[in-house]
Amino acid sequence: IPTRDHADLLANCLNSLDQLDYGGPVELLVIDNGSSQPEALRLFDALSQRPLTTVLRWPGAFNFAAMMNFAAAEAQFPFLCLLNNDVEARDGAWLKAMVRHARQPGVGAVGARLLYTDGCIQHVGVGIGIGGAAGHVAKGARPTDRQFALWHNATRRVSAVTAACLVIERSRYLAVGGMDAEAFAVDFNDVDLCLKLDRAGLENRVITEATLIHHESRTRGRDRSGKDLARFQGELMELRRRWNTQYAQDPWHSPQFSRQSERCLLRC
Repeated sequence: IPTRDHADLLANCLNSLDQLDYGGPVELLVIDNGSSQPEALRLFDALSQRPLTTVLRWPGAFNFAAMMNFAAAEAQFPFLCLLNNDVEARDGAWLKAMVRHARQPGVGAVGARLLYTDGCIQHVGVGIGIGGAAGHVAKGARPTDRQFALWHNATRRVSAVTAACLVIERSRYLAVGGMDAEAFAVDFNDVDLCLKLDRAGLENRVITEATLIHHESRTRGRDRSGKDLARFQGELMELRRRWNTQYAQDPWHSPQFSRQSERCLLRC
């Protein structure tokens, strides 16, 4: 779990993890990216007293991919769960369900269904080519909307899933080189990882048995100006160059849907 300050978010995430119903041991690695607020530092001190819990230090610029690779190298168990600090579990069964899929032969990344706090879809798989890059399928739709229930409620194969909540066998993560920390420090690192897994012959899945709440980007926000805008544009151009996302047709997303919308709108 990468984090910086916002002790309330991290504490909420960790409190929800205390509900876990999981048969094996769970190691918790919290990666602190330069927190300075007293509340966060007190929380880290408390975490250091918990069994199988380590606070790793990552000073300097935020680089999600590098932090995940750092934690993956430190992890001692065979499965990794990449989890944002602004994700909140609704029950204790989600991790067991995700690992059950991730341990199957030929499976790469396993993603969860994520909901906004109002119950709308935030993530139920990523479609390649949406917006000339990659987008969240059915984002903003209601799970109760029967028009696109196949997207909302079905465990299925997808090209990519978000790393806000992603489970993968550690050996498979390492086999494809993990995340590309140089090319995709902040955006599209999960998409690039999943496409590398797909190229290696592994199937990425989103499973709706695991449904969590995502308070999206509460920690960092979504600034798109100055250096952040230049960084985002560079990562977008590299995604397009590497995976041809401006023109590629996602085999797991209908060509009848508009490439300009995440809402599964039919092409005109």
